Amino acid sequence: MRKCLFTILILSLILCAGMSANAVVKRKPVKPLPKKPPVATVQLAGDNGVFGRVYSIGKASPLYIRMKSIEYTTEQVAMGSMMFVPKSDEKLMVLHFTVQNPQKAELFVRGDYSFRFTAVDGQNANHDAKWGWGNEDDPLHPTFAMKMKVKQTSNVYACIVVPAQNGVPKLMVLPPGNSDGPVLRYALNPDPTAPVENKPIPLQAPIADPKDPTGYSALDTVPGVVGAAYPYTDYDITVQGFEYTTGALDAGPPPAGGRYLIVTLLVKGDSFGNPMFRFDSIRYTLESTDGEMLKYQNTLLATANRSAGKNLKPGEEYTVRAYFTVPKDVTPKTLTMKQGVSRTYEYAVP
Repeated sequence: MRKCLFTILILSLILCAGMSANAVVKRKPVKPLPKKPPVATVQLAGDNGVFGRVYSIGKASPLYIRMKSIEYTTEQVAMGSMMFVPKSDEKLMVLHFTVQNPQKAELFVRGDYSFRFTAVDGQNANHDAKWGWGNEDDPLHPTFAMKMKVKQTSNVYACIVVPAQNGVPKLMVLPPGNSDGPVLRYALNPDPTAPVENKPIPLQAPIADPKDPTGYSALDTVPGVVGAAYPYTDYDITVQGFEYTTGALDAGPPPAGGRYLIVTLLVKGDSFGNPMFRFDSIRYTLESTDGEMLKYQNTLLATANRSAGKNLKPGEEYTVRAYFTVPKDVTPKTLTMKQGVSRTYEYAVP
């Protein structure tokens, strides 16, 4: 009986072993990798950013960033002792964001080496932010450089000079070093892939080009409005009004039958260099209804018939009068004003 049971046990073990062997799944052979993989554009690893959300930048010494808004402007923008001044074919892209120290100890943070910004325009050209960050928590807007306490958050801004035409579809936030962590990318309107939150604040009329419905393109020649201030290279200037006179000014009386056109200007300093405003600070042209170019004479003080000339500090205002000779039977039509590389402002003369 024992021999019979032992024989049955042996046969059962042999049968089970056979069944297990038959149950093994045969794997398909792995195809070898091609010797020369196809060429492709390598994308840096990183998050796709959304305005209002917090992201970590950098591995060695991380910081938190939260993009609050982005705006386009043609105004001068001060940052510490420096001034961003866009040329006539440029505009400024101003980034408003917060930075936070997430580490367990105080951390010295300075905008020119903590992390970097690069805007990529529609032609795939890169435009880097310069001069670090400005401190929005300080009314004087100094360059941001401070020892941040644990979990301290500060409001800061950065500026990028970009082309006047069209919006910038992509912004990259890069860590301090090339191997210090992933890149944060923001797809921006009008990029069709951009989140609805990522919509920059557009330019306003009359600076905005009406042909661009997004409001992201700036005109080179701007139709000026009397009473409105516009940015030049070193000043903000408001045309306050036009008037005619047949009386004598510093050049004497107008020619027989003629008159002078006086343009009253309110000039506000907007440069740290305290530049002088005088007769040749602005390039004027005055065109008649017949296409004649009328002669510019001088820029006078607000009330006295003496030449204007004054060094203007930032924010300091100065009222002057620019005047032109208008011959008999000639009607002025268009006045244009420009300083250096600034935009041109064009006014219809009443």
